[in-house]
Amino acid sequence: MNIPFSFYENHLPRRVITGRGTSESLVELCRANGWRQVFLVSDAGVAGAGLLRKVSQPLLEAHLLAWSFAEVPPEPPIDVVDKIAQLINASGADVVIALGGGSVMDATKVAALCARHGKTAREFLGIRKSGSRGLPTVLIPTTSGTGSEATFVAILTDVATGNKVGVVDPCILADIAIVDPALTDGLPPHVTASAGMDSLVHALEAFIAKNATPIARGLALEAARHIGSSLQVVCGEPTNKAARDGMAIGSHLAGMAFANASCCAVHALALPLGGRFHIPHGVIIGCFAGEMMRHNAPECVADFAEFSTALGWGDLSPEAFADKLDAIADSIGLRAALQMTPVPAEIIPAMAADAVANRRLMDPNPREVSVEDATRIYQTVLTITQ
Repeated sequence: MNIPFSFYENHLPRRVITGRGTSESLVELCRANGWRQVFLVSDAGVAGAGLLRKVSQPLLEAHLLAWSFAEVPPEPPIDVVDKIAQLINASGADVVIALGGGSVMDATKVAALCARHGKTAREFLGIRKSGSRGLPTVLIPTTSGTGSEATFVAILTDVATGNKVGVVDPCILADIAIVDPALTDGLPPHVTASAGMDSLVHALEAFIAKNATPIARGLALEAARHIGSSLQVVCGEPTNKAARDGMAIGSHLAGMAFANASCCAVHALALPLGGRFHIPHGVIIGCFAGEMMRHNAPECVADFAEFSTALGWGDLSPEAFADKLDAIADSIGLRAALQMTPVPAEIIPAMAADAVANRRLMDPNPREVSVEDATRIYQTVLTITQ
């Protein structure tokens, strides 16, 4: 692959803290940064697992917690982000902390922007619409998959159309990202599997993207080394802390990688399908990766060999590499999960058209994807009903 060195930018969180137990330092971090009123964003699953109380109680005892909102739904709608922004301003908070998976962190990144600028989330849809940063944010993932704590992308749902829409803006990068693998120790197996495969594909697409910078490619390979040695282990041994640690740092590095390159056609296909049928994002990503890499193979022979070696799979041919991706999706239960949602044949053309129209994700893909290609891939991977 020829890497253009003439011009590139890299964007990373302002500060990253990693390691078991690092989420317990929030009181000290807030005081060191002069933050006096915290707005904490989370969801019902994190609250039910006891993680919200674990993080909020020290803040409450230190008189730092202004308010908490633990009602972020999966695939957060735009209007939920607007509601969070209104609550942030009403609370008088001067920092917003996200504790959760990608939905929580994405909603928080945009809500902090809305709160500072006094605008709605819809006004920031698209690329670089803000002009300046929002309120300070601390992003703490409780899954190892989205890498959202490391990116300047937030994906929301437009309920009116059923489509997923994005805010892409370096101004939403975290002030502090805290990657504490201990917060993932109790993840259910299906979440571990889908999130983990998402992180693998983040790294893969960042590595093969046309616009990948040298830093992005290096981060992607390092992410692959951690994920390759950890993903199947942690799916089979949920209490394996070394594998949890590996997935946590691998996911974070993969997030940094695609933030400085791009996700590609796998994610373009996933967005209209997930928006319409509410299938977990990582399930879709994991099941579509193999077929899309078969499509990309003519442009990626050397890259697939290098990436598969970094994963610990050996120097695989493109066909063997795609087969391995499929085999992992099968072995960790993603294929069975996808098959639980049959898709009507008549919706395929509209999804294919929507996917191909997403030029932010399709343009960086190493091989052009036509509507006909997208249709064929949907038909190959999905369970179709007539």
